[in-house]
Formats: sequence, C-alpha cells, structure tokens
Amino acid sequence: MTLGLAPTQGDLLRSTVNFCHGRVAEDSIYAVLHRECFNLFPDEMFADLFTDVGRRSVPPMIVAVVMVLQRIEDCSDREVVDRFAFDARWKYAAGGLDFDYQGFVHTVLVDMRARLAASNAPERIFR
Repeated sequence: MTLGLAPTQGDLLRSTVNFCHGRVAEDSIYAVLHRECFNLFPDEMFADLFTDVGRRSVPPMIVAVVMVLQRIEDCSDREVVDRFAFDARWKYAAGGLDFDYQGFVHTVLVDMRARLAASNAPERIFR
C-alpha cells in the first residue's frame, strides 16, 4: 500500500471550513487540529509505514487526526467511522475536508495501529 497524500484544498462551496468557522470554539480540539493538522501530521511523518507500489492508503494525516479524536472522545473504531462520516467537526479537524469526503472502514484504524506498532516510532501520533 502506498502513502495517500492529504488533500490541501477543498471545494469552497462544499467545505466544512465555512460551516464550522464561527460555530466551533477557537480553543476546541476541532479548531486546534484544523489549524495545526498539516504541521502536526505531515505526510512525510508516515512515509516509512508504506511502500512505493500498490493502491493508495487513506491519507495518514486524516487517520492520525481521527485517532486523536478517538482517544479524546473514547470511541470504538466503528463509532469513529460513523462520527467521521456524519459529524462536520471531525472533517473540519482533519484539514477542513468537504462534507462529502469519502469515509473509510474501521479496519483502516486497525491497520494503522499495526503499522505504527511495528515501526521505530510507534507513539509518533501522540507525542
């Protein structure tokens, strides 16, 4: 599986940015992650977890943001998938994704935890 790259620009009319801005408190975890997700979880930070051939992964930055929110909100993997699909704040936190940004199955989280556990820096997301 190859490294999926985080989207850096959403559609102005479909983005969660305009919807959440002003509705989400500036000091909330959603706003902090929205502002800092590309600095906290750059694509290069996860390059060692993927190969150069194969299908693209869900961008690791998105998975990292979701894993942080999962830990804070104490959700199961299946609950996380639902929240990412239906809660605009979660997509906003992951870089201001579009409302219709494709979700993912819960096994993506299982796979990422396994990749991290087998790596030289298994706690990199929570440092």
